[in-house]
Amino acid sequence: GVNTVIVTMGKLGAFFSGPAGEVRIAAPRVATVDATAAGDAFNGALTAALIQGIQPDIAADIAAAAGALAVAKAGAQPSLPTLAELGKAVSLPW
Repeated sequence: GVNTVIVTMGKLGAFFSGPAGEVRIAAPRVATVDATAAGDAFNGALTAALIQGIQPDIAADIAAAAGALAVAKAGAQPSLPTLAELGKAVSLPW
């Protein structure tokens, strides 16, 4: 069965529940320009971090930063942060 769940809540952040417990992930404060692709950025960064073996709670923090960077720009693909942009916003463990 499923042992890990992450629920995104927009500007309210995200909620992580897994074998190690429950964690509320705060959304970084940014001026929202366009919410398009925020979830895509979050999920892409989360998946990338988990594939790298990053702990789920840290992966969720990275994902929240990616989502925040995405909403700060207009458009779907143009708003997706690069790895360099993400690295400036949050410490990447890889």
